[in-house]
Amino acid sequence: MIEKNKYSSILVVLLILVGLSNNLFAQVIYSDATRNLQIGKNIYLLEDKTNNLTIDEILKSKNFKRSEKDVPDLGMSTSTFWVRITIKNISTENNLIIQVNQPILDKVTFYFNDLKTNKYCASSMGEYQSFKLRQYSTPDYLFDINIENGSEKTYYLKITSKEILQLPIFMGSSKSTFEFSGYKNIAVGIYIGIMIVMLLYNLFIFGAVREKSYLVYSFYIVFVLLAQTSNMGLPFQFIWPNLPWLQIHSQFLFPSLAGIAGLEFFKDFLKLKNRNLKVYNSSFLFTILYLIAIFMSFTGQYGLSYKLMSITASSVSIFMLIVGIVIYRQGNQEARFFLIGWSVFLAGVIIFVLKDLHILPYNNITRYTMQFGSGIEVILLSFALADRINILKKDKELSQAEVVMALEENEKLIKEQNIVLEQKVLVRTEELEVKNNELGVAITDLKEAQSQLVSVEKMASLGQLTAGIAHEINNPINFVSANVKPLQLDIADIFEVLSKYEAINIEDNLAEKLTSIESFKKEIDIDYVKKEINSLLAGIEDGAKRTAEIVKGLKNFAHLDASDIKLADINQGIESTMVLLKSITPPNIEIVKHFGEIPKIECYPGKLNQVFMNIINNAIQAMDKDTTKEKHRLTISSFVKDETICVSVEDTGPGMTLEVQAKIFEPFFTTKDVGEGTGLGMSIVFGIMESHHGKIDIMSEPGIGTKITIILPMNLHIILS
Repeated sequence: MIEKNKYSSILVVLLILVGLSNNLFAQVIYSDATRNLQIGKNIYLLEDKTNNLTIDEILKSKNFKRSEKDVPDLGMSTSTFWVRITIKNISTENNLIIQVNQPILDKVTFYFNDLKTNKYCASSMGEYQSFKLRQYSTPDYLFDINIENGSEKTYYLKITSKEILQLPIFMGSSKSTFEFSGYKNIAVGIYIGIMIVMLLYNLFIFGAVREKSYLVYSFYIVFVLLAQTSNMGLPFQFIWPNLPWLQIHSQFLFPSLAGIAGLEFFKDFLKLKNRNLKVYNSSFLFTILYLIAIFMSFTGQYGLSYKLMSITASSVSIFMLIVGIVIYRQGNQEARFFLIGWSVFLAGVIIFVLKDLHILPYNNITRYTMQFGSGIEVILLSFALADRINILKKDKELSQAEVVMALEENEKLIKEQNIVLEQKVLVRTEELEVKNNELGVAITDLKEAQSQLVSVEKMASLGQLTAGIAHEINNPINFVSANVKPLQLDIADIFEVLSKYEAINIEDNLAEKLTSIESFKKEIDIDYVKKEINSLLAGIEDGAKRTAEIVKGLKNFAHLDASDIKLADINQGIESTMVLLKSITPPNIEIVKHFGEIPKIECYPGKLNQVFMNIINNAIQAMDKDTTKEKHRLTISSFVKDETICVSVEDTGPGMTLEVQAKIFEPFFTTKDVGEGTGLGMSIVFGIMESHHGKIDIMSEPGIGTKITIILPMNLHIILS
């Protein structure tokens, strides 16, 4: 019995020693080449907080600690981690592969002993370099090893990562490794297929109904798909293999954008802005936090960015869940699909987090639960959007029924109102006819008043000339009248001489009679009488000519209302006008004429004379009132320019301001004193120029003078036709 206990004790001691030996010198024993072997518990780990240790220093280090988990969880750290793997191959396959099934590592360096040099060589890959530099086109990190049957070798991995560092490490043959990856790719393909189908479905619905919710949800699907597949390294493999910087930041960029898009979809889908504006506005705080997290990742603050992004995502999830429940309890049936889908996604997130906290084991289910949850969520939320179509359809049918009822009511009202309206229209029509008659009378009166005002202006213009014309005619008439009496006396003396010659008879003393006649001729100074008669006749002739000239000018000017187009000499019209204005022209105004050789043009001569009269008369009156200058000059020119006849009237008067120039053609506007003008002169000028299709150009400067240019077409009948 004692002997038996002795051997039992020895056996226990041996078992303890074997266990201690395994803990001290754990190794991976690979025996079955048909399957992948997870080796997480058979590796050793060392944390390099300085990030400066070399492979030579690592080979001498005694600080390695054996992993206690199938998937070592090293958390988020800026340290470099070294992995030591000792493998003994007892399988039939010599060419094996070490697989690090974690695509989001910044850099993985594989160290292996070169038998030729007996030194460790390195092979690196990771997110820091282009994907095409990898030996195998797969997101996982694969390293070839060669261990002959029965041999044992030790390898090292140097790993850095800015995200949470979890190391699912496998080893196996090429066949088993790629079969393992193939099964995983099938699951991933199903997930991606579901997401793409849902994306296309929602884009199609958006194209059909043009509702914003479908477009926002499509963006959400895109960002969720990019966020989830970025964790698997697939976009780096297929979409941006030459953009390592985008792959490095994708773990922060796309989850944040997915959170923003999801929040916007939530607000738009449940009409949060209309339901509660304060809650809607407060939700933008989450968007700001997401954007700050993205900015921090681009500035290299990965740890702070990840923590802020995680806190924001958790807060948004709780916010959306609580608000969704409240809206659902308010009777919104659309919220039920959202709550179901969001709850499934949150369940996936919770399982994923519990896996990171080591409460749940690390396996394919816990690792890909977020992808599974997001896929279910996308499907359920698509159902919610589809259900919205049914709700909108019902609402549309109800609204259409209400519209039909409203139309029927409106039809009744319209029929009733039409009778009333017809009666009102009849009454209103009669009133309008009365008003139209009154308006016609008013227009007729207005035309008569306008005609009278124009006549008044014409009479006023002629009235100003009457005194001067009378004076002009009176001067030569007085001259003629004054010469008549002396001429009568002189003629009487001549007749007396003739009568004396007639009284001579043959019987009379001829010498005595002739002596008497000669004496009488000396008495009356017959030579002076002859000269005086010639002088008086010349004076009478000059007065008659001056009177004829005035009458001729008045005759040329008189046809004011001529309605026929005639060929007229513009220079002659100006001359006639100046003759009539000569009497009212002050002596301190010098008249300068520059008449060019211009052809006769088609016009209304009398109306053009009225234009010249009004413009020249205004210039004379303006200079007459300007006492700042002793002498003035009025320059009248006519010339041909660009197939038109131009007449310019330039004075040295006080000029006009821009305000006066803007109103010069307005009826009843005048700068003259009260009683001196009607204000219609330039308005009539403007109307006459329009009838001639001409233009008036005014250049004036206060204190210098005014120049008015009249521009007339040569062939008026062509324009009128």
